[in-house]
Amino acid sequence: MTIINLSDKTHIVLKGKELDNNCASLFLESNYNWLDDFIVSFFEKPECSLYGWGPIQTYPPYTVILRQDMPSNAVYYIKTGTVKLMWSDKDGRELIAGLRHKNWFIGAPSVLLNKPYSFTVKTITECKMRCISTNNFLKLISTNFEFTLHLMKMLSQEIYNHGRKIVIFGCIPARDRLKILLRNFISSIENHGDFRNKMKICLPLTHRELAQIIAVTPEHLSRLLKYLEKQNIIKREKDGIILLNLLYFQNSDQ
Repeated sequence: MTIINLSDKTHIVLKGKELDNNCASLFLESNYNWLDDFIVSFFEKPECSLYGWGPIQTYPPYTVILRQDMPSNAVYYIKTGTVKLMWSDKDGRELIAGLRHKNWFIGAPSVLLNKPYSFTVKTITECKMRCISTNNFLKLISTNFEFTLHLMKMLSQEIYNHGRKIVIFGCIPARDRLKILLRNFISSIENHGDFRNKMKICLPLTHRELAQIIAVTPEHLSRLLKYLEKQNIIKREKDGIILLNLLYFQNSDQ
């Protein structure tokens, strides 16, 4: 049995194979994966430092990058890794607002609007990032038209994805949303060439956060996991989930 600790991986690839169900396909497409050749090449060039981007910094899992309601004094570019966006109320109750992956900018909307950060951003895997101050970022977008155009595309993608997710949660049953979420993790393991008939994944999210991502209560998530366990599809352990029947996650009609 292969044991995969996703917190130790450089990044999680949340991209599954194409599903027959249109709504399920929308669910996969609504993940915040972003690939822009211009942005990738921009950060490979030495001159990006001339605009004020700092060197690549490595952040271990569970490092807070930005804090909710703090002044927006910097923008970060995720070169590799995955972060979670969290919102908390005045009583300290937290809600996970989503995940962001490599090639994404975090903090940019708050900087552009001159408002405090709307979320706390915390790494859930090891992340490599570059940082730029607010002043330098605003100078960059006012002097580099091509960079600004691609930044606008990314921010538009975020709005587009958010609208799709609202519709998605109304047309995909909770059990299928959980199935697709776990399938996403399996896909990332397959891409690393270490695939077995049975494997254990150590998810970098809490039970409550997993429930929030698929828009169910923690209690209902427990019932869904219990159902999968009774069907001998998974086996739960304290530090992860053993996937016993990978074919279940590969098929979209079960």
